[in-house]
Amino acid sequence: MADRTPYLVINPQANEGNTGKNLDRILALSKEVLGEFEYGLTTGIGNGIDLAKKAKENGFSTILAVGGDGTLNEVVNAVINSNIKVGMLPTGGSCDAFQTQGIPKSLEKSLEIVSSGYTKKLPAGLAKGDTERYFIDMVNGAFTGYVNSRERDWGKSWLKGDLRYTLLAFESAMKYKPVRTTIKVDDFVRNLDLSFFALGLSNIIAGYNVLPENHPEKGDLGVVTLRDQKGLKLISSMVRLMFSSITKNKKAEILYGKNISIESEAGMTWVTEGEIFSTEAKKLEFSFIPDAINMIISKDWKYESSDAEKKKALKALNK
Repeated sequence: MADRTPYLVINPQANEGNTGKNLDRILALSKEVLGEFEYGLTTGIGNGIDLAKKAKENGFSTILAVGGDGTLNEVVNAVINSNIKVGMLPTGGSCDAFQTQGIPKSLEKSLEIVSSGYTKKLPAGLAKGDTERYFIDMVNGAFTGYVNSRERDWGKSWLKGDLRYTLLAFESAMKYKPVRTTIKVDDFVRNLDLSFFALGLSNIIAGYNVLPENHPEKGDLGVVTLRDQKGLKLISSMVRLMFSSITKNKKAEILYGKNISIESEAGMTWVTEGEIFSTEAKKLEFSFIPDAINMIISKDWKYESSDAEKKKALKALNK
């Protein structure tokens, strides 16, 4: 019966198509660990929402995202504020969520956690502007949104993976101009020329510890901004942001709150968990939603642990 059978939303294009290439292995291991299940293959960006909504309508009580952060985000947007169990099998190239939720990147290990069925009610965030999108990890805009907006038409298809993104980011930094922006975080107001903006419920974005010690049970949305940077200075600041404590960067700031708004003089591209959800928004509002998603995690995972302790625990889970 559907209510006892997991449904897998599989993105065959995840990790530059490697998920599709390894589909037979994924299905065989899933059958071995989970028993009977049903699945659907996404055909493009946003299709995971449609597949997960249909699975929800058909009575499935467990839906698994097989892919990267974008695939998980689409499942979340289909089942938000329900009791459906959401799990992930991280086969994508970008899987920040597996670090946040303590899910091993090993397919076998992640299947073991999914099969245990242990869940925890976790918060989500909602971004509202010219469109709406729920998220459980991160939203980013300004420079990083600009980089993502250029990726599809950039060409250079022979470049792959991190090298491709790094070269695109370097080129984009030389073109990017900070946008005059007003940011409100509860009672705090900031007026600045915005270079980088990230907001979320975790500490990780693109694999880097951008919001140190932030986690879903903290009770707020964390916001990090970088101001007045462009060109080589922006590149230098982004490297420092990724590889050292943000507190060492005089142009950066972290704030926490439950209700955040951002209004800019020019439209910006906005990305949530790997997927563009708005390309010209000048105003967005973000809100904290408690107990929004029923996430399958390891029963031993402790969100309140330090970043160093979580990194060590995740390494142990992958053994």
